[in-house]
Amino acid sequence: MIILIDLILHKTRAYRHLLFNKLHIGSSIDKGILCQFILMHIVLDAFRISVSKSNKVDGDSSRSTLSTICNCSEVLGDALLGNIIFTAMLLLGVRYILKFSFDITRYREILLAVIISSYFKLFLLTMMVWEFPSSAIFIVETFVLSSNVVALRVVTRFPKAHCVGVCFMAHAAKHLTERWLMWTP
Repeated sequence: MIILIDLILHKTRAYRHLLFNKLHIGSSIDKGILCQFILMHIVLDAFRISVSKSNKVDGDSSRSTLSTICNCSEVLGDALLGNIIFTAMLLLGVRYILKFSFDITRYREILLAVIISSYFKLFLLTMMVWEFPSSAIFIVETFVLSSNVVALRVVTRFPKAHCVGVCFMAHAAKHLTERWLMWTP
């Protein structure tokens, strides 16, 4: 419980402990963990997009099964494309802004750290139970951005300003992609 509180408070020691001691980042175990966290990350993003779309358009409760399946596949596709853009911008930023040497295992560590630090997205699940304003999504995304900065800083050991720039660039690209997808028919 103390580690969770320290993670919420963005303590670098807690992130270092979680990533290097608990998850054994850099070991062969993290490949399976990475795939599981990527899948969970995409599903949570799809839920966030679904909530955003339902706020934009009045939902029709008498939809057919086919239209529901099409809507779900569209939302999952939007989430997948947004996460591909996010990952590409993050890794390009790490490569060219932080001038990180190319080593595939180090990039996998960075990706795992950033995805694990997106644990605040789990708070979106409370929107299934309680009614929240759509501004709660913005607050959760802000917490995700700030925890991504801390995790990137722990893994790369670069200055905070550089990590803020890389994470902000990746989140902005993802956000703009999702907004573009939301407004195209």
